Amino acid sequence: MGIIVLGTVVHRPNGHPAGTAAAGSATLARARAAAVLRPPGPIPGYLLIADRGNDRLLLVDGRKRIVWRYPATGKAPAAPFRFDDDAFFTPGFHSIISNQEDQDTIEEISFPTGHLLWRYGHFNVTGSGPGYLNTPDDAYLLRNGLVSVADAVNCRVLFITKSHRVARSIGTAGNCAHDPPRLLGPVNGATPLPNGDTLVSEIPGSWIDDVTRTGRVRWSFQAPVSYPSDPQPFLETRIVLADYANPGHVLILDHHGRVLWRYGPAGGAGALDHPSLALPIGHGLIAVNDDYHDRVVVISISQHRIVWQYGHTNQPGTRPGYLNTPDGMDLLPTAVAQQLPAVRSLLLAAQKQAVAPKRAANGALLSITPEPPLPAPVERAAAAVVGGTVVVAGGLDTSLASTNGVYTLDPRRGTVTRLGTVPQAFHDAAAAAIGTRLFVFGGGSAESTATVQSFDLRSRQGRIAGRLPIALSDLASVTIGGTVYLVGGWNGVHPQPTIWATTDGVHFRRAGALPVGLRYPAVAALAGTIVIAGGQDAAGAPTSSVFVFDPSRGTVKRIGSLPAPVSQAAAVAGGKDVFVLGGRDAAGNAVATVTAIDPVSGAIVPGPALPTPVADAAAAAAQQESFLIGGWRGALVGSVLAVRPR
Repeated sequence: MGIIVLGTVVHRPNGHPAGTAAAGSATLARARAAAVLRPPGPIPGYLLIADRGNDRLLLVDGRKRIVWRYPATGKAPAAPFRFDDDAFFTPGFHSIISNQEDQDTIEEISFPTGHLLWRYGHFNVTGSGPGYLNTPDDAYLLRNGLVSVADAVNCRVLFITKSHRVARSIGTAGNCAHDPPRLLGPVNGATPLPNGDTLVSEIPGSWIDDVTRTGRVRWSFQAPVSYPSDPQPFLETRIVLADYANPGHVLILDHHGRVLWRYGPAGGAGALDHPSLALPIGHGLIAVNDDYHDRVVVISISQHRIVWQYGHTNQPGTRPGYLNTPDGMDLLPTAVAQQLPAVRSLLLAAQKQAVAPKRAANGALLSITPEPPLPAPVERAAAAVVGGTVVVAGGLDTSLASTNGVYTLDPRRGTVTRLGTVPQAFHDAAAAAIGTRLFVFGGGSAESTATVQSFDLRSRQGRIAGRLPIALSDLASVTIGGTVYLVGGWNGVHPQPTIWATTDGVHFRRAGALPVGLRYPAVAALAGTIVIAGGQDAAGAPTSSVFVFDPSRGTVKRIGSLPAPVSQAAAVAGGKDVFVLGGRDAAGNAVATVTAIDPVSGAIVPGPALPTPVADAAAAAAQQESFLIGGWRGALVGSVLAVRPR
């Protein structure tokens, strides 16, 4: 492995560095006076995605909000738009050029108005004569007005005028062999370079060629991949290349073919399945189309891991947050968007709408936003905020084995730091902070346990701290003042009704009792009372009951029912409401429902849905914001959701 390369300047394929679009001083002055765009990280702007399987283009921000789409919702495109394999902004960012690979066409679409400006090729008809293409790939509009395209099956790269004339070509139609510039093999990519050269990738032999405007081969090498896809320039003397395979890889190479950096886990949440494009987007980040995983990911070069994802792994869909075999993308840098009045107006409207939190039906305010995912999925972990730090421990890993690791989580960056371990592996425990220590109460591995474990964040040492009065797993915890309350649980035979209290994690007293035993209840504290919602009854079925426990009196009363039975949900408090988030329904499926509960008035109403269904998530609750960490929705997930009640 060679040196790791970090870069903050992204050279645009159409010849200018990202974020430095030409503009006069008057335009710049107006841009400075205008309202400022502040897209959330980690993307330094907005990401255009060619959602090939859904026949659409999406522009999304770092919070995964769709801020523009083509075709617009409810409108048919002016011309057939099927199998949009790639999409790139044109010079000046006033339009987008897209090649429809299986439709054998190229289309230029105005941005942001979405009007068809130009097209080339015949719909669903292949050919090699004038006006015809065969599986076009990587179409770009160049600064000189020509459109370049890899005419893949015809084994050539074409340069087409806006009057539909082929001005020049690299390779010869129908004669497929590696002998550039006269002959090319089947071509996967043809990326224009800032100096006017074209970066060509040939599939047989994995050849990467730099061909000048005059047809001279500046350099050529065989890449160490099985299927080279869409090479992109990186800094001055390097390229970024996707290996379209399973498992797939992303490589940084020099012009001699030496590998300077490589990403490509063989398995797990970070593995890639047929990545088609790896695009440097600045700040040491590479965006990648992970085609067959139905997602676009952003990989940190220095951290060697995925730090952002749009789409749900192996879950194609059309709803917000979902993709279907995405195959192309491009970056709209913030500075460029700021200088374009129509684009800036569009994005400012989306930004203003995003700032306003979602309002639940009863007037409570709630904001739910996805954060960068965990490095690996986990469910049924324990989590708490200890001294202002989010700490996560235990849980089930992808092999469904209990774990004993203790980690800190930086939700904004998606970074996880291992602190150490507790003595016993566990899942389905309750967690709470007492001083500088994380306490883990009960839980299970092979069976429910009465063990209380603690982990000191200062010494990074875990130990057995004591024992519960009875063995318990599937319980919930909440803290009021300096007292931790443990609610319900499973003793290995029956769900339990008892509410236990402790101030030191070692000594316990019986504080109250529910009218029925519950395992997996959703529990949160508000204004000195504890709301207990849903859970699983003695028959193993989810329930809908909502109880309020008053610790000062030791009394429990039922105040109503959830809209539907749910277990394995999470709960957080904010304002005058407790919010019940996600969980499993009566069929055992993960749900995205949110219910707002006002324990004073007894109002129980639906709130804004989660971005995606999730159950068995660990909840780290704080006053200003809480986090749902990991969980399950048919398989383990590594998602992190920030919940900000207002």
